[in-house]
Amino acid sequence: MSRRKRAKVETRELEEKLKQDDSESDQSEKSKITSSSPTSVGGRRESSSSRTADAKDKKEESKTEDTKNDDIEEINYKEMLNSLEGAAFQSRLPFDKMSSLEAECFSDLVGPSSHTFVQIRNRILKLWFEDPKKQLTQELAVQKMEAPYNGDPALVMRTHAFLERHGFINYGIYERTTPIPTPPKGKQRPKVIIIGAGVSGLAAARQLLSFGCEVVILEGRDRVGGRIVTYRKGPYVADLGAMVVTGLGGNPVTTLSVQMNMELHKIKQKCPLYEATGNQVPKHKDEMVEREFNRLLDATSYLSHQVDFNYYNDTPVSLGQALEWVIKLQQKNVKHKQIQHHKALITLQERLKTNINKMSDLKELLNSMKTEKDALLVERDKGVTGDASILQEFNLRRLNREMNLLCNEYDALVSTNSTVEEKIAQLETNPPSSVYLSVRDRQILDWHFANLEFANATPLGNLSLKHWDQDDDFEFTGNHLTGKNQIKSNNSRYFIQNQLSVKIYN
Repeated sequence: MSRRKRAKVETRELEEKLKQDDSESDQSEKSKITSSSPTSVGGRRESSSSRTADAKDKKEESKTEDTKNDDIEEINYKEMLNSLEGAAFQSRLPFDKMSSLEAECFSDLVGPSSHTFVQIRNRILKLWFEDPKKQLTQELAVQKMEAPYNGDPALVMRTHAFLERHGFINYGIYERTTPIPTPPKGKQRPKVIIIGAGVSGLAAARQLLSFGCEVVILEGRDRVGGRIVTYRKGPYVADLGAMVVTGLGGNPVTTLSVQMNMELHKIKQKCPLYEATGNQVPKHKDEMVEREFNRLLDATSYLSHQVDFNYYNDTPVSLGQALEWVIKLQQKNVKHKQIQHHKALITLQERLKTNINKMSDLKELLNSMKTEKDALLVERDKGVTGDASILQEFNLRRLNREMNLLCNEYDALVSTNSTVEEKIAQLETNPPSSVYLSVRDRQILDWHFANLEFANATPLGNLSLKHWDQDDDFEFTGNHLTGKNQIKSNNSRYFIQNQLSVKIYN
């Protein structure tokens, strides 16, 4: 998938701790893979029984290691929730200052008063996370508040009311210890209709009921749960909808998992891909295409945020369009490199041709000069005297000098041709790719596109190029997990109808 960014919450130390936990977990996974390779002692092959026994031992060690990693993650999050900083982080609030919503609702608190509010808020959140299965009342919050922050019970109650009203505490499936508020005499309960009995609708119904509203849910299907649906056939069970918890850090599902005693198991990062032939995609090929996929996403991000290319013909550009355009530009770039490669070959070949022609001309000139020299030598052997002999000697020396220069020039051309031929051979041996993506590469890339569509629950053509990743800054931290005993539709219907008396109409 795309490289994602951490949530921008004022808790850098916690995020570094989570990253360290992730890296340690990945390192342990790598060490398991390394240790699982068969080894021999003294160069001898191990017997089949010993290899089987070792495989069983390693399998047990692998299971133990996986369980240990899951336990470590669970302990880390429990430790995080037991701290004031962790409670604020889990509630997606800054630890040491007011959020914009808090500053708006508590505009009367400035200076030291705002600091006191933040400390009270963090302690109330910590009290809630310590026992999310039971309602945290105002009385208990005032009673448990530590000194010196217990000197203003009214502020504690205001803070509690704010956190409860905005769903930071007393949410999910918990035991109420106080009766549901009733309207004043002469007034009726507020009536609310919720459209959709998915998780959001059910959660909203619970909250509104706890506030004293009368709630009716309208659902188009013959079941509740929305995108969470479990298919059962005989002894087999399959989740057809949402099934992955995308990190526990800052995720309200963390609280729900505790309230419902949900067993969460970390999803391994290893995700082998298989081709249509049933063969696994080679590791180097998988990694190469994944790098290219991330480069394509980086390129579309650059187009959107740096070039501001978000509209074409007054129509918003989709992520799918941008990706295909970038792919076409890459294909054009590949063809451009091919053209440059062929031009370089032609230039070298033309240079080699020119040099060979020069060498041919030099060879003819040397042959003619040799013929002239031989004639002069024959004349000298006849014993010519006087001025004729001087002129003859001058011509012989001139021819020797000119022939030496031409021979040196010829040798230089031979050396140059050797270098040019090496360059031609190198270019012919290492030509650029003729295509940007082969059919096989495109199939693997399409898997990454499909995975991105799965993550966004819509085709890439429906995603805005500019805004498709606007939630990256608010993503939950930590490993992705799945539940062994997740929310079931029938259980949701029973809980809503029998315990909260919510009417659901199909």
